[in-house]
Amino acid sequence: MKLIRDFAVLIACLLVGKGMATLLPFAFPGSILGLLLLFFLLSTQLIPLGWVHDGGHLILRHMALLFIPVAAALLGYVDVLSDGLGLIIGSALGGLVLILLVVGRLYQRMMS
Repeated sequence: MKLIRDFAVLIACLLVGKGMATLLPFAFPGSILGLLLLFFLLSTQLIPLGWVHDGGHLILRHMALLFIPVAAALLGYVDVLSDGLGLIIGSALGGLVLILLVVGRLYQRMMS
């Protein structure tokens, strides 16, 4: 019964987030809004952590299984991905370097 309550709270936050996303004048993922809503509710203690702990733990424990459909769907696009593999790797490495430079610069600025 506890897991049903945990999943109900998580799904309610997701659905409210998706509803909020439809009201926005720009495109924004509803799942992110739902996650932010859940964070707000937990940080203000409007919802106790115990209400989502076990359900969240169960989802995290089996998260690898949730990526299997995505990985299988990507196999249908191997030719497209292989054509742009250099751009994908370059973008990932460029983003990593950019993030490291910005975080390093901010850290230096904060410490001085």
